[in-house]
Amino acid sequence: MSNLFFVIFLAVGFGIWKALDYFQLPNTFSILLLILTTVSGVLWCYHRFVVMPKRQRKIARAEQRSGQALTDEEKAKIEPISEGSEFLSSLFPVLAVVFFVRSFLFEPFQIPSGSMESTLRVGDFLVVNKYAYGIKDPIFQNTIVAGDKPQRGDVIVFKAPEQALLRTGLGATRAAYAENLALTSKNNMSGVDYIKRIVGQGGDRVIFDMEQKTLQIVYSKEGKPCDVNCETKTFEYSQNPTNPAFPNELELTEKGDVIHNVLISPYRRYAGPEFFPQEGNPTAEWVVPEGQYFVMGDNRDHSDDSRFWGFVPEKNIVGKATYIWMSLEKEPNEWPTGLRFERFFTAIK
Repeated sequence: MSNLFFVIFLAVGFGIWKALDYFQLPNTFSILLLILTTVSGVLWCYHRFVVMPKRQRKIARAEQRSGQALTDEEKAKIEPISEGSEFLSSLFPVLAVVFFVRSFLFEPFQIPSGSMESTLRVGDFLVVNKYAYGIKDPIFQNTIVAGDKPQRGDVIVFKAPEQALLRTGLGATRAAYAENLALTSKNNMSGVDYIKRIVGQGGDRVIFDMEQKTLQIVYSKEGKPCDVNCETKTFEYSQNPTNPAFPNELELTEKGDVIHNVLISPYRRYAGPEFFPQEGNPTAEWVVPEGQYFVMGDNRDHSDDSRFWGFVPEKNIVGKATYIWMSLEKEPNEWPTGLRFERFFTAIK
């Protein structure tokens, strides 16, 4: 019978998940996990503090009348235990631990696309540190306990702003819509997780050279845009030997706020209208609003990022990607063909 209850439990959970997914809510899985944990917790409390004491009292009275201890079969006849209630309540400790760890400590994440190659590859499974920037509630992403601020160079997982999910392709129409949505709703949040690297934080001026595909950052002062005596960082690049995993791309070492590799496609050319426009700034130049971040993928010419749809509000940040704990040899939308053992348990730089 317990197997039947387990199947029913999974079916109900799947139904709730699909219902939540229909409304495109952020943190759908967290909401589902909270519901299941709460339901099983209520059943556990009822079973522990109501059902079991009542059963023990009945058994004690029966043993007192008979003058001898009852067998398990006799106890079951006096007060049978509901298998369904017992099974569901037994799930509570497991669900509670999973909910706590996933909501406040660590969350697994799988790389679905190549936008962060060669740093992160399709098939990598990551550990995301959820308390690196403070503790947030798992449903609305409101900060409960403040922590360190995200830094330039950090690889972060975040809830994509709604404008990042537009399907109109890169171009003026999408950029105009993104500008309108980003400026009128700074805290918009979708239910889709993205992973990128922070390039600029509040007050920074980010300058992307469309021809050379290089970066320059004019650092902010105390979170505000700098106008005089500014510190400017021009990123330096050096070419690496051809990476066998990416024979058609150039792999460069980028020396900016952190040192890491980026991929460049020799054939990719940019046009001004495809970039996210910011009033008062030239094309491909942005001033990051306070409390928001400018992010880019390490696979520079195959990444849909802040250059095209704008900024990431701090509230959207889920956590900091810290380690690769497993890696499958695979391509997007294909079955794995092996394991990349050399990438197991490696730190993300």
